[in-house]
Amino acid sequence: MWLSAVLALAAAQAPSLKSARALADDVYAGRVREAWQRAAPALRVKVGSEAGLGQLVAAARGALGREVRVVTEALVEAGGGTVYRRVSAVTHWARGMELELAFDGGGLLTGLSTRPAAREAPTVSALRKTAAALRLPVDGSWFVLWGGRTFEDNRHAPVPDMRFALDLFVVKGPGTFAGSGARNEDYWAFGQAVVAPADGVVVAAESGVPDNAPNQPRPGVLYGNVVVIDHGEGEFSLLGHLQRGSVGVKPGDRVVAGQVVGRCGNSGMSTEPHLHYQLMDDADWTRAHGLPAQFRGYLANGRFVERGEPLRGQVVSSVDVEARRALEGTRARGDPD
Repeated sequence: MWLSAVLALAAAQAPSLKSARALADDVYAGRVREAWQRAAPALRVKVGSEAGLGQLVAAARGALGREVRVVTEALVEAGGGTVYRRVSAVTHWARGMELELAFDGGGLLTGLSTRPAAREAPTVSALRKTAAALRLPVDGSWFVLWGGRTFEDNRHAPVPDMRFALDLFVVKGPGTFAGSGARNEDYWAFGQAVVAPADGVVVAAESGVPDNAPNQPRPGVLYGNVVVIDHGEGEFSLLGHLQRGSVGVKPGDRVVAGQVVGRCGNSGMSTEPHLHYQLMDDADWTRAHGLPAQFRGYLANGRFVERGEPLRGQVVSSVDVEARRALEGTRARGDPD
């Protein structure tokens, strides 16, 4: 009796982080048997069979895509049971996904669900000051759709390499395009020059990914055509979603701030022509962490910013050298901005 009670108690223990992680790995890999063996009676009734659970897992995998890296994971008590939550950077969804596995008080699986991640990724770089003398990576006026440090301002924030990324669009009148918007050429941003934000060496360049038709993003090719520039001091700029065939630099090329490196396109996980920009601590985005990007000497909603981070909803534009000097002279005299 005593031994039977001990075994029953052991069987009723909550899952460990290790065992929950292994089950999440099974879900990502499409392995169903382990999940079926650990399924609670209510879940078995709901899905009907191991094959039915396989359909549920397949649907979850379709939403998740291929996992690139784990951002955070945790076990928490909830509703008399335990919930394992895992936020991952994935190829299928540009802004991170959360997988949740629920267990009852006996450690049996009661459900699984997926959703877009909605929490900022941890960072140790919040107080970092950008070493490179960054200028905006575009000329003219651009609208910041996503930019800032919080999830509310920046849907990139849950993903480590995108932690402080920007999405820049060109808006004229009521929107981002003229006509029907069915062609990339309808969009004001398409084909606009993308420039090096600071001096550096090109460490990666891709130009052969086809541009998507508007609102038909290409899963699995996250940034599409891309240029990555090493500015030194552990800072790397990534410029993504460039137009096919527009990239005019190659790895090893030295570039200077303001040099055209490609043109705005609609490649990769992009619904319409725009520029994705991020500053990282590594050339490889799959292992990099995002860094705050403080640009120098630009206009935000018509006001001069000596050094700052563009925010969601702002219209930003670069300032040429002579105009910048004039603005700085005005500021030095104490006149209003």
